[in-house]
Amino acid sequence: MKFEKGTQTDEDIDIVEYLRRNAAFNYKDTYIAAADEIERLRKERDEARREVCSMNETGLRMNASDKKREAKRRGWDCFKEKTNDC
Repeated sequence: MKFEKGTQTDEDIDIVEYLRRNAAFNYKDTYIAAADEIERLRKERDEARREVCSMNETGLRMNASDKKREAKRRGWDCFKEKTNDC
């Protein structure tokens, strides 16, 4: 996601990082709350994606490498954090 930041040279910056970085200068409580909510929703999304990747078409559980392969096939990066799922 791209943001106009004046002299900022980073082309791509994560929205959560942007909100937290600018909270000190703007609407601190709103920015922090928005960043917290985005992080919560991302975790929830990744958890749901991991669950989808853990089952094959027949409903059988898949092993860790198959889960990661399925996530990659779908274009998802839901296994970036270490979890007990794999």
